Amino acid sequence: MASTNKVQASGTASARQTLINAEEQYNKRIDDDISKLVDCFTDIVRVGENKDKDKFRVAEEGYQIESQSAQITLLINKNYQVRSAESLLGLITELKQHLLLNDTALLSQLAKQRKQVLNTQSDEIKNTVLKMREELRTTIYDLESVYFRSLKGA
Repeated sequence: MASTNKVQASGTASARQTLINAEEQYNKRIDDDISKLVDCFTDIVRVGENKDKDKFRVAEEGYQIESQSAQITLLINKNYQVRSAESLLGLITELKQHLLLNDTALLSQLAKQRKQVLNTQSDEIKNTVLKMREELRTTIYDLESVYFRSLKGA
């Protein structure tokens, strides 16, 4: 019983550590994506400043804006993919839990096994009690016969 608790505790600790690692990875990913977005928007704002610019500079800045917007679009698509993957993983987890908790065939099989074990233990206890009762009956009979013989002899 104690070893089962230790296994469950270590399994829980392992699962908790796995979740913490996954959370750290997601947070790092989010931080990286946000910093990329901030850099892209900063470049767009910087390029959008109106100063004395020639046509070459304006074309160059237009190209920078297009590339930054392409990067932003790529990041947005990537975030949708991450959210979709997280959603699917969550769905898989829920389905597994549902299967484990609502698998009636397995639950009924486990209940039958437990019932058989308890019936076996109950039968063993009954047999032990019957043996003790029989031994007690013989012992009482022997004691009574010795007692009554001693009364007759006295």
